[in-house]
Amino acid sequence: MTTFSITNLGWVLPAGTGTGAEILTNSELLDWVPEDNAALADFTAKPYLSSVKGYLDPAGAYCLAACALALGEHEAGAKRDFSGIATVTRHGAAQSARKFHELLTSKGPRYASPLVFPHGYANTAGNLAAIEFGFGGPHLVLQGCQDIREAIEFALVRLENDEATEMLVAAYEATDAISLPDGLATQNGAIALRLAIGEGLLELDRDRIWAAPAPDLETGTVTALLALLQGLAGA
Repeated sequence: MTTFSITNLGWVLPAGTGTGAEILTNSELLDWVPEDNAALADFTAKPYLSSVKGYLDPAGAYCLAACALALGEHEAGAKRDFSGIATVTRHGAAQSARKFHELLTSKGPRYASPLVFPHGYANTAGNLAAIEFGFGGPHLVLQGCQDIREAIEFALVRLENDEATEMLVAAYEATDAISLPDGLATQNGAIALRLAIGEGLLELDRDRIWAAPAPDLETGTVTALLALLQGLAGA
């Protein structure tokens, strides 16, 4: 029977930024209110990246930093032909999508910055991570109300089929009040899991994952993944 495990984690949350197993047992990280998102207002991914980015949506910044933390030290420009990534988000990169639309309507199509446009897509964060860390393996992007376990399942199957030797699974959100319907709030930030076959920080049993209660997406995929991880660690 194949043994899957999380070998490392990285996270960017309103409550703090970090790496390692602490997130699996620190129940305080589950205590979140919408006002906490302000703690990430000035977050920059620059200290975590080898390349220089002219523009990054907060979704990309959170995701890239979390992935860098999960990977640990990495060589600039390293190629990981058998590393893959699956990202999952409920709301994508709405801030940049709205920003480009505002530029388009105020300045016209000729003068709206093309630098902003590609960062408004939900798949940009995962694509940037694959480029930044040299991932040449399987790649999946999920956006909307999909169960976050689908991203984990995708990663485990790729490992099981020898299509990858390691997989990252990252959940991210970067919303603001304008992006969401009244009464809806999302925990911003990102969590990235580094998965492989063998022993690690937390063994992942697929039966246990799918037997767990369906993660609640009310406050986004970051909260949902965090709750699932802490539930699996405490089971």
